Amino acid sequence: MEGQLILIRHGNAEERTPEGDDFYRKLTEAGVEELTAFLPDIAPLLTESGNLKIWTSPLLRARQTAELVAEATSVEVIQPQAFLATGDYIAFMEALKQEDDGFTLALVGHEPYMSSWTKELIGAAIPFKKGAVALFTVDSTAEPIGNLEWLLAPGESAKCKHADVSDKKHAADKHEGTADCCQGEGEDTLYAAIINEQMVGVQHAYAAYQQDPIEPESAHALRVAIRQLRALLNFNKANGEEKYYREAGEDWRDIATTFGYLRELDVLMEECRELRGLYPDMLAEDGQVMTWLLEERQGEQDSIHELITSGALTERILDAEAATAHFLKSINLDDDQQKKATIKKIEKMKKRLMRKWEEVDFSNHEQTHSLRINAKKLRYAATYLAPIMGEKDKDTIKEMKKVQTALGTLCDFDINGHLLLEMADKTDDPELQHHFRTLSEHQFQRREAMLNDEAD
Repeated sequence: MEGQLILIRHGNAEERTPEGDDFYRKLTEAGVEELTAFLPDIAPLLTESGNLKIWTSPLLRARQTAELVAEATSVEVIQPQAFLATGDYIAFMEALKQEDDGFTLALVGHEPYMSSWTKELIGAAIPFKKGAVALFTVDSTAEPIGNLEWLLAPGESAKCKHADVSDKKHAADKHEGTADCCQGEGEDTLYAAIINEQMVGVQHAYAAYQQDPIEPESAHALRVAIRQLRALLNFNKANGEEKYYREAGEDWRDIATTFGYLRELDVLMEECRELRGLYPDMLAEDGQVMTWLLEERQGEQDSIHELITSGALTERILDAEAATAHFLKSINLDDDQQKKATIKKIEKMKKRLMRKWEEVDFSNHEQTHSLRINAKKLRYAATYLAPIMGEKDKDTIKEMKKVQTALGTLCDFDINGHLLLEMADKTDDPELQHHFRTLSEHQFQRREAMLNDEAD
């Protein structure tokens, strides 16, 4: 069984009310307008195979969405399917088996079922915004059976999906600073395109973590993707509505924090492996310390898994994306104004950070940690906002990388040292307590030695 599945979440609908019937909740006027603008843009991607069928949940908001999809793709027949309302994946697979190879099916349904079905298809739950569309290639002989080809939502045009952002910049320059869409609307600017691309990166990193949660780099890549996004949002903090900026920033921070302890454990375990030459018996892979750390990591991984399977973490991501979209709409800078503001702010941030670099007390962890974070924020801005400025600020990127590198090891030694002390307090085993405290002291001594080298 081979073909294409297109999962579509219905558009923005009326709010649920205690006295209302959920079946008859319809799309809002804004929801219809949003889909009407979005669907024709992606219609060529949906009809490439030429044999598109549309199945829909019988609920009114889904049927209305399916009708808009049919209109955009010139499909005449829409088939209601009860399993798209109930999320019955087994019933869906039974129906899918009746289709000939080479099928292309568009399925219009609801959350959390769209996310849970992607878990079945590709091994990872992908958050679906309202109106989001994802295309999967399917091969029943493969494991997993699906492969995500693309995911788009209203506000992310197919053209932007397949064109390089620099091409859009070229178009903006050609029209004397105005982009190829309406100006003065934050969601249609180069900055918005960059933010949307970053959110897609977060979604892919979220899927990659679920597919391989044991791999340390998967959690790290997800946290980095979220931090990059937060840094770019922070860059325009003063130019949009504070309420939405605060909501988006807090939501993304909470999601990143979910993976914080896991990352700290991975860094500590890597450090312990590097110290095995000094403490061969203490840090043997099957010894007390490494066994304890592995069990601690597994427990943290299991806690995150529960958040994912319950849908709670996916819901947080959807909330963060919605707040981010509102923030983008509240920004009233066109591309030309954004370019001037970006260049000015990067220069201001750089001067302030380099002044703090000259004044920082390297023995103070809070100061070094804060400076390191700000250096990352500035490096991310200089790197990812390059399409707005016209080119990368290579000098700033190089200098901030130098600051990060200098402070990174100091910060890791301090975090590792305190983490090991916390672990010593967690265990009742005297020998294991001794091991943790010995390793903790070693981390603090290495930090002190590094500080002395800096002083010299």
